[in-house]
Amino acid sequence: MSTDERLERIERLILMSSKNALNTKEVAIMLDISESRVRHLVNEKSLPYYKQGNKTYFKKSEIESWMLHTRYESKAEIESKAATYIATGNF
Repeated sequence: MSTDERLERIERLILMSSKNALNTKEVAIMLDISESRVRHLVNEKSLPYYKQGNKTYFKKSEIESWMLHTRYESKAEIESKAATYIATGNF
C-alpha cells in the first residue's frame, strides 16, 4: 500500500468516526475487505443495509454489531464454566 493510499485511508477513517451512515467504500475500509466483497455480503443478505434509490447505505452501529455477532469464550471462561458444571451440575 502506497503512502498516498495510507493517507487516504486515514482521512476516510477520521471522517467515518463522526458519521452514522456509511457507503459501500467506507464499510469496506471499516471491515478491511474489498468493495466487491461488501456488495456480495449485501446480495447474500448477510450484512444489514438500507437502499435509497440505487444507493446502498449502512448504519455504522449495525455494522459494528455485525462484526461482533459471534463471540468465542476465552480459555479462562470455558474452564470456569467447566468447574461450575462439575461442582453444581449447572452452568
